[in-house]
Amino acid sequence: MLQPYVQLDESGRPQKGLLPETADGRVVEFYYDTNGADITVVFVTIPAQDASRKRAFTVGKTFKTISTLEDFTLVRYDLTDHKILATLEMFADGSKRQIDASRLLDY
Repeated sequence: MLQPYVQLDESGRPQKGLLPETADGRVVEFYYDTNGADITVVFVTIPAQDASRKRAFTVGKTFKTISTLEDFTLVRYDLTDHKILATLEMFADGSKRQIDASRLLDY
């Protein structure tokens, strides 16, 4: 599996990165906080369908699921070898779910 490309700032801290394109053509860009410790925002696009449809998913923000219109808060991102996992906290019952960040457009 390809590793994500991560760009470092002048002091060697992670600044931003790009994951390899997924099998269904999704592109995931991610940005770190100023300390280079945590991923704070992820942009997801599907260039083949609409290159201009780039959605930002920021940690701490509240979103609605597309299917059920259920509210959730984006708690954090975890970078694995080749993908980013998003942890969501559902408003209805306080449960936490972890999904592939590239699927946030569908969620």
